[in-house]
Amino acid sequence: MFEPLTSGRIVLAKYKLRDSLPIYQAIKNSLLEISPWATWLSPNYSLKSAEDFVALQMKNWTDNIEFSFTIKDIDNSFLGVISLHIFDPANNVANIGYWINSQYIRKGYCTEAVQLLVVNAFKQLNLIRIELIAGVNNIASQRVAEKAGAQFEGILKNRIRPNGMASDARLYAFINEVYA
Repeated sequence: MFEPLTSGRIVLAKYKLRDSLPIYQAIKNSLLEISPWATWLSPNYSLKSAEDFVALQMKNWTDNIEFSFTIKDIDNSFLGVISLHIFDPANNVANIGYWINSQYIRKGYCTEAVQLLVVNAFKQLNLIRIELIAGVNNIASQRVAEKAGAQFEGILKNRIRPNGMASDARLYAFINEVYA
C-alpha cells in the first residue's frame, strides 16, 4: 500500500522504529480509554513492548498482511494509530482497528483517518469490503464508524474478549461499490 496518505489536516504514515516512543507515551496517557478494548494491553506494557509491536507491524506490512499507520497532524504531533488487516485475502476483505491518544479525542482525527484509509485501501488494494468491529459498550468506536460512513450490519454474539470475557460486538462495513 502506498504511503504516506494525507488529508491536509492529518498524515497516515507507515510505522518506523522511531515511532515506538510516541506510541508508548500515548498508550500510557490513554490507558483508561484503551485498556478495556485492547486485549494486547497489559499493566506492564513497556517501551520494549512498543518496540516489539512496531517491529512486528513493519514485518506484517512487508508480508502484505497488515498495513499499520501512525496518525499525525500536519505539525507532526503523534495522534494515534490505525491499521488495515487483510484477514480474508481470498475474498478481498479487510478490517480496521484504531486508537487515538486521549488528549486528541473528540476532534474528528480518528474519523478522518478511517475515511482516508478506507478510500485509499479500496483504490490501491482492490478490496470489496472493509469491516470494523466495536464492542457493544465501546460507544466511541461506534461513533467513529458511523461518522466515517460505515453501515451497521448487526450484533455479533461473543465476538470479542475484552478483559478475557466473551462479549458481543457491533459489525460495521464499508462496501467498495459505494466508493467506486
